[in-house]
Amino acid sequence: MKKTEKIEAPWLGPIEWCTVIGHHPWGLDVRTDDSDIIGVIDLRFIGDDILCINPENWPPVGARLKVRHQVVMPSGQIRYTARETDLALPSTRQEWLDSPAGKAWLADQNNDPESA
Repeated sequence: MKKTEKIEAPWLGPIEWCTVIGHHPWGLDVRTDDSDIIGVIDLRFIGDDILCINPENWPPVGARLKVRHQVVMPSGQIRYTARETDLALPSTRQEWLDSPAGKAWLADQNNDPESA
């Protein structure tokens, strides 16, 4: 990577409620309750337990889930995570940057292992 390229800190959006509206081989379609935005949850982000990758363990259509926005793909697809470990992460970018994980990430970006 070029030194002049700016790296964005990894970041998840605030916790939102959504409703499962469909199942696919790769995961779930969901609609956020507040904004009616339709997005997806990749099967790796449905839950923390490895068993969550098996469709028989997925929440049924109509189930409500807590999610956090992950990323918008180049195609415009919005991706969410429902994993408890992701839901438990700090709720603001600054809280994350001040956390041990955030400090380690910043040190890595600056190639400075001493400041982690």
